[in-house]
Amino acid sequence: MTELIRPDPDSLLAEVMRQEAQSKMGKLHIFLGMCPGVGKTFAMLQAAAQRQREGTNLLVGIVETHGRRETADLLNHLEVLPRKTLPHRDHPLTEFDLDAVLERRPDLVLVDELAHTNAPGSRHTKRYQDVLELLSAGIDVYTTVNVQHIESQVDTVRQITGVTIQETVPDSILDHAHEIELIDISVDKLLDRMAAGKVYLGDRAEHAMSNFFKEGNLTALREMALRFTAEHVDRDLENIRRSHRVTSPWKTNARLLLGVGPSPYAESLIRWTRRAATRLNCPWLIVWVESTTTPTPEAQKRLTASLALARQLGAEIVNVTGEDIATAILQVARERNVTQIVVGKPGKRRLFRPTLADQIIAQSGDIDVCVVRPTLATNQTSTPSKNTRPLPSPATLREYAWAIGITAVTTLIGFPLLPLTGYFFVGLLFLLTIILSSLRLTRGPVLLMATLNALCWNFLFIQPYYTFQIQNLHDSLMFGMFFIIALSMGHLTTRLRQRERAERQRQRQTAALLSVTQSAALSAQPDQGLAEALRTINELLNAQTAIVTRHGDHTLHSQPHPASTFIPTDKEWGVIHWSYDNKKPAGRFTDTLPVSDATWFPLQTATSILGVIGLKRNSATTLDFLTRQSIEAFALQIALVLEKEHFIAAIKHAELLAQSEHLQRTLLDSVSHELKTPLAIIQTSLDALDTEQNPYLDEIHTASQRLQRVVNNLLQITRIESTTIQPQSEWCTLSDLIHEALDTVQDDLTQHPIHQHLPDPAPTISLDPKIFTQAIANLIHNATTYTPPQTPIDIHASIENQKTLTLTVRDHGPGLPPDSTEKIFTKFYRLPGSPTGGTGLGLSIARALIRSLNGTLTAANHPQGGALFTIKLPVSILNADP
Repeated sequence: MTELIRPDPDSLLAEVMRQEAQSKMGKLHIFLGMCPGVGKTFAMLQAAAQRQREGTNLLVGIVETHGRRETADLLNHLEVLPRKTLPHRDHPLTEFDLDAVLERRPDLVLVDELAHTNAPGSRHTKRYQDVLELLSAGIDVYTTVNVQHIESQVDTVRQITGVTIQETVPDSILDHAHEIELIDISVDKLLDRMAAGKVYLGDRAEHAMSNFFKEGNLTALREMALRFTAEHVDRDLENIRRSHRVTSPWKTNARLLLGVGPSPYAESLIRWTRRAATRLNCPWLIVWVESTTTPTPEAQKRLTASLALARQLGAEIVNVTGEDIATAILQVARERNVTQIVVGKPGKRRLFRPTLADQIIAQSGDIDVCVVRPTLATNQTSTPSKNTRPLPSPATLREYAWAIGITAVTTLIGFPLLPLTGYFFVGLLFLLTIILSSLRLTRGPVLLMATLNALCWNFLFIQPYYTFQIQNLHDSLMFGMFFIIALSMGHLTTRLRQRERAERQRQRQTAALLSVTQSAALSAQPDQGLAEALRTINELLNAQTAIVTRHGDHTLHSQPHPASTFIPTDKEWGVIHWSYDNKKPAGRFTDTLPVSDATWFPLQTATSILGVIGLKRNSATTLDFLTRQSIEAFALQIALVLEKEHFIAAIKHAELLAQSEHLQRTLLDSVSHELKTPLAIIQTSLDALDTEQNPYLDEIHTASQRLQRVVNNLLQITRIESTTIQPQSEWCTLSDLIHEALDTVQDDLTQHPIHQHLPDPAPTISLDPKIFTQAIANLIHNATTYTPPQTPIDIHASIENQKTLTLTVRDHGPGLPPDSTEKIFTKFYRLPGSPTGGTGLGLSIARALIRSLNGTLTAANHPQGGALFTIKLPVSILNADP
């Protein structure tokens, strides 16, 4: 039995925002199969042909038939987009023409092989990125993909088949699919198709059947496809239950956590965690523990790639600082209410030191720990190369020189002290220099000094001289003390220095972020503050920056902001516009237009996008995770500042409009009241005169009525805009309300017959009769004004679901221009060629009155001619069926 729960306002708001964002996006339909040859493309073309028969504007963007005749035959009745040609090493390559589709803007486009890698020179590296841009443009997409190309399934496929899949698509693409259709076929039928040459031709078919297309492999891939589809069905069911605010008996609060580092096994663990989170339908975290040890360039590259993969697969990345990795991971797990920690299975046990998995298991408490055996990617080695160790820096070499020099000086001092104090005191002197030097030198130089001091003390000051023999036990202990003290003090000094360096770097970043915020937000001159903010960013990141802001109409400026420190090239502007339109980073170090010279980030806040910021680093070969985080933080702060300036300008404009409207209402109210009294006197005088003796009195009477209507409209629109209308509901018969509205405009109906189609018997409804009849009267008067004489006016009313009144007023005139169905409700708007007289307020007043009753008023053209105005109004009906 389901149980209704109180809706969470934040959840409802998030759901509304998600649905609103999805409504602007195109719909993605994915045809999923276990492997090539199951009929994905054939099924996609059949579904597309059905959509075309239903009237959908359809375009085949790119479809690979692979020589299959039955697939090619389906293309004969569909419009196929010509491919664009890209030159590559003197050989032309054909690719999907994304720009042509965006220019055509069909309702639906077919893009085969979602995991395809585009040819060099294309806008995007991967075809799925082309699909994302099409969806952002509001175009529906049909596409195909095999289960082995899904990023989270790569490791499993490699374990089953022994084949490493190079072309993959992130799971987040499939998460946002509107529909995933599984194209399934039994393994026996697929093998029969292979043998008949319907999948691959010639030698290629034989090679495939002897390697990848084995019965065991295909059975496992089929199970993966079925399971993956089932997981998405479960997720769709959860969304339905959540939208209906119904609890689920198997609801879980699971949350997974995985700690990653520069390990070659990290990507495998990330994919496994993603699959586990999908099965459990729960969030998952990636924790990166930043220590004081500076990673090698190779390790930094692996770490950046792993974190990029985690972000691509939809993980939340958490960055913490600490020397004890297990403690740091467990602290995050307890703070974030993690239910399960994923760790890699250790390869070799260390004798005296427990592994990371052992430490986490021992300290995890109530948190479950899942130990996973990771797999090693084929392009990586399990142990870093010895050649990856960086060369010592000049500062380190100077420390080694100091260590040798101090040892030499101490030895020279020891010779004159030996006859006076004995060799043991000289040993203490050597030990003292080690302790004092460890306060300044790092671990390596201190260990070298300890070795040299111990050897010099033994060789030069302990009998027998000039030998390395030690005869006394206390001399041996003293000799060992050199190394113990050197190791402990040197390690402590190194850690303190590394921690100081890390804290200094973190302080620089925090200070830079604060400086950027203060410079941009608190500066009296926004341009000067923005220039100061960019100068701070350039100094911190050793880079050049450029900012391109938007106009008021949400289009980008054609030139960068004057505060920019480099000018984008013509090639860069395409990257700039793509990043702005798609609200994603693009350019260098990304998968979108990576040949660009700079990396561009959108200046985006929760409400809007204000422009883009570009970063140009000539000396950098990679964009590490910390630098990327810093840039995104700077971009957010600058975006917030630009948004603040935008809001200030909008507030000033709104204040000016409010003052203007207030003056307008005051003038209208004053003029209207001044006209109303003389008009009443004129009307009374006309009623007392004999209009039959003087025909001019009829014209005066008609003119005064028209002027009276104009004054009433001005008074009414002023009253609507200056006060809040408070409807007073009464029980009224619908037919009486229509008759009252007709009586109000009876002088306009002398040349227009009225055709009424009301429910019989007429229902009794509850609403404000004055507001409703005035709105109907305005619609009827509008129909008499804009239609030829003797043309009828149709009034049709119905009750829908015993709670909604639908009333239409149709004329038989020329109708409305296609682009004016909303403009006609604007104040003082009159269609071109309108009859003389009138103010253009009648329809505006009618819509405002209907809205005060919580209803809607819309306009359209009737299929058989004339304008059609539709009122939908929620009402209460007397004696309505329950």
